[in-house]
Formats: sequence, C-alpha cells, structure tokens
Amino acid sequence: MKGLLEHLIFAAALACFLGTAGAARPDAVNRAVAEQSRALSDAIENGDAAAAASLFTADARLSVPGINNVLTGREAIQQFWQSALGGGLKGLELSRSDLLGDGHLRIETGGYAAFGANRSELGRGQYLFVWKQEGGAWKISHDFAHPTSAQPAGMQSSGAAAGKSAPDRVGLPQNYTTRFRKLGATLHDPNHGLTTVYANDVAASALDSSHYPNGSVILMEFAEPQKDGEDQLLRDARGELIPGPIAHIDVMRREAGYGASYGASRAGEWEFASYRSDGSTRTSAEQGASCAGCHLRAGAEKDFVFRTRSWSAH
Repeated sequence: MKGLLEHLIFAAALACFLGTAGAARPDAVNRAVAEQSRALSDAIENGDAAAAASLFTADARLSVPGINNVLTGREAIQQFWQSALGGGLKGLELSRSDLLGDGHLRIETGGYAAFGANRSELGRGQYLFVWKQEGGAWKISHDFAHPTSAQPAGMQSSGAAAGKSAPDRVGLPQNYTTRFRKLGATLHDPNHGLTTVYANDVAASALDSSHYPNGSVILMEFAEPQKDGEDQLLRDARGELIPGPIAHIDVMRREAGYGASYGASRAGEWEFASYRSDGSTRTSAEQGASCAGCHLRAGAEKDFVFRTRSWSAH
C-alpha cells in the first residue's frame, strides 16, 4: 500500500511538473516573439532598414499597403524599409491581438499604426505575422497588412453604411500627359525610379501662390527608368530622362469640404488616391489618410503641397 501511495504521489508530481513546463514553453515563446516585435519597432524608430530586415527570414514574404506585388527575400524587404524610411516613416506601433500555433511556427495578428515626423499619423490597419525559427531565433516569415479607414469612430460615408464602395472623388485623369501641364523635369530617385509631376490648368495657374483654388489636380507619375546596356539612364534629344513602364500614378484633388474624413490626418481640402497604369485603383480616396498625413509636413503655408523641385509649367 505504501509503495502504491508513493507511486501515485510521484505520478502526480510528474504530471504537475510536465504541466508547468508545458505552460512555461508558450510563455517563453510569447516573450521571445514580443521582444522581436519591439526590435522591429525600435529599428524603424532608429531609421535602420538593415536591422528591420534582419528580423525577417531569408525567404520571407511581405505584402503591405503601397506596393503592387509580394516582396520575397530579405534583400527586397530591406529595400522596402529603406524606401519607407526615406519617404518619411518614423515610427511603427504594433498591438498584438492573438498569438496562435505550436512547435516552430506561430501566427500573430493585431493592429498597427505608422507615424511620420512629430508623431503625425501616416496610417492604421491590421497585420498578420507568421513567425518561424531560423538560426535559433524567431523571425517573421510572412508579413501581410491591410489598411483601415482613418475616419473618426462612428463616422461612415453613406456608401460604406450601405455596404457599398464610396464613389471615387479623386479619379485618374484621362490623357493627362497631353491635357495637363508638366511641372519641371523628370527626376530620378534610386528608391522610386523616375517621377514626373503634372498639374491641370487650375493648379498650374497657382504655382506662384501659397493657395490652390478648388478644382486643382496635381498628379505624380512613377515609372521605371530606361537604361542602356551599361546600366546608364537613357535620355532623349533634349536631355530628358526617358520613362519606361509606369509603376503607379498618385493623384491629389482639391475641392470644397474634401479631406474631412481623414480626421487628424487631414491636409486642408485635398484628397488623395493612387492608381495603376491600367487605371485600376491602387489606393482609394477613402484610404488616402496616410498620404494626407504625409502632406501635413508640407505645412498650411504651402497649402500642404510639397515643392521640392523648381516647378515651371511646360
């Protein structure tokens, strides 16, 4: 009887130990993943794209607002972070909702908030990370993000309330290369390719003023540069850079009352949208709060329009 009792006590103690160990392992994983998430936020705050990319697996995939295709590989992801930091990203806050899975794989979901200079909000949304162990450390294998509207809580457009997409209030102007005026020369940037700015007559008439009248439309075309066999940029007979395939076209339109739905990110009476070369919508005006937040940095004295080049209407 004594032997049986000792056996039962030992079995109970063993079960208690195993149960405690089993609970400790998930806690250790939670802590490790949380530390890696903080390291990602720290890397963004420090402007260190290489450090941010080091938290991803060698074959990681990333798909977030603002890029057309899924990026694959640590090098491409580092270039993405470098471009985002160069574009004004200063902070990234992650709020985990769930962490599921076991073994060498975890799936994390939550919300994110991106910030620019002076804590100006660039955008919010939901994210999904797939964490995988690589080299003894937890790293992000898949990163997928989806933006949410920046409208104040409880505010919805009539279209959204009815479960329908709101009408496109910005729009991609047809034949803009011939109908609009080109502002300045086409410029080259290693992170964004070639950029060419166009404006309709209303906006072009106000280039020398600090205020744009309603009806103003400013458009920026992003394109791949054409290069020769020695990887040098090609120019036409006038010395202008020659654009290749168009990556995307960003449009901003000013009208009375526009921008109100962006809340704290509102940049005057401008609304923003982005389109693909085939005319399909890349970022709708409803989702343009991140663009508005960026244009806040241009300041009200410039009517929230960046003028980083010497503009002259051609």
